[in-house]
Amino acid sequence: MSRPYTISGIDIGNSQVKVIIAKINSDSLKPEIIGWGSNTSNGLRRGVVVDMEETIENLRSAVQKAEAMAGVSVKKAYLAVGGLHINTQTSRGVIAVSRADNEISQSDIDRVVKAASVVSLPANREIIHVISKNFIVDGSEYVKNPLGMKGVRLEADVLIVDGLSPYLRNFAKCVNGCNIEVGGLVYAPLASAMAVLDKNQKEYGVVSIDFGGSTSSITVFEEADLLYSKILPVGSRHITNDLAVLLRTSIDIAERVKLDYGSTFDAEDMRRRGEVDLSDLVGEEKFVLPKKQLIRVVDARAQELIDIVSNELKKVIKNGILPAGIVLSGGGVNLPGLVALAKDKLRLPVRIAKSVHFEGISEIVDDPAFSVAMGSVLWGVERETGSYNNKISASLSSNDNFKKITDWLKNFMP
Repeated sequence: MSRPYTISGIDIGNSQVKVIIAKINSDSLKPEIIGWGSNTSNGLRRGVVVDMEETIENLRSAVQKAEAMAGVSVKKAYLAVGGLHINTQTSRGVIAVSRADNEISQSDIDRVVKAASVVSLPANREIIHVISKNFIVDGSEYVKNPLGMKGVRLEADVLIVDGLSPYLRNFAKCVNGCNIEVGGLVYAPLASAMAVLDKNQKEYGVVSIDFGGSTSSITVFEEADLLYSKILPVGSRHITNDLAVLLRTSIDIAERVKLDYGSTFDAEDMRRRGEVDLSDLVGEEKFVLPKKQLIRVVDARAQELIDIVSNELKKVIKNGILPAGIVLSGGGVNLPGLVALAKDKLRLPVRIAKSVHFEGISEIVDDPAFSVAMGSVLWGVERETGSYNNKISASLSSNDNFKKITDWLKNFMP
């Protein structure tokens, strides 16, 4: 690259819309955040657009904030997509090595990945990613990169991520409604993992948990392979809803109560009797609540999330050993006591995420709520420069699949 240029990432979440503009350093190819914007998200339910006009307005506001800070306009962006409609499945492809000397070429690798990506999907579903996991040479030798090796038969195991076409189209139309071209789609849990995990963690074995608004996600890596990923139907907004029922008040007030007083039992010494005066927040005189009652509601939802994660891990990890532990990201991880609760329940090292691949505005680089948006930027860097092929150890969609998805997105540009 002869001169610096920018790449933008968009995360349209259930609670917040986030936009990041990053400048790519021409020497190190390391993204530097130069602008960011966020806004309340009111048009989504569980990762699905239910009000397009509202979503467009929310996104436009966030984009304008990011553009004003960065001093540049966003013409193209990479969009993170999530939601309970997105599925993952494994597939295997087999080919014969084409060269007479039996040396495996890049065209052989592309062919076997393409063969593995041929799966039967309903007409209303679209492949988002084909992620190469490992290759098998002549039926016995498992390798990460077979390029240049000798063999007659080449097999590939891939993880296919697909989603409902109408829902993906609605996301893209919201971005197009802000006069922004969608450069590509990236699976939100994968984007989050790209932003907060390094190569060593993925090699040793690690779990990335993104605690979002209406949904959360779990992504498991071991020996640099993406073993498993799933979006879970529980998030921090469920805590807000429970508090709204308890307090018989609005969602906005319940959210403020959660942010100001919410925690798990692990963060509090419950031997001390205490009360919380919510009179000013609720607008009623002498509205005093036992602190233990408030925390019990928050703790129950947090326990539910950790229990769901525990059950998912039991399906994937046979020996229960993940030396790199758990990395928590998403806006919900700032809940006091969540880290201690996760350590106690899952019996693994736990830490709150900080991005390992960015420079620039430290308040955003270190904010776990922006991990998906930062991962979207990294996906764009990978697509446009190839610089993260080795650093982000998840060999992602083949060029053919990437071209297919971008061509598909252009079909519904305004």
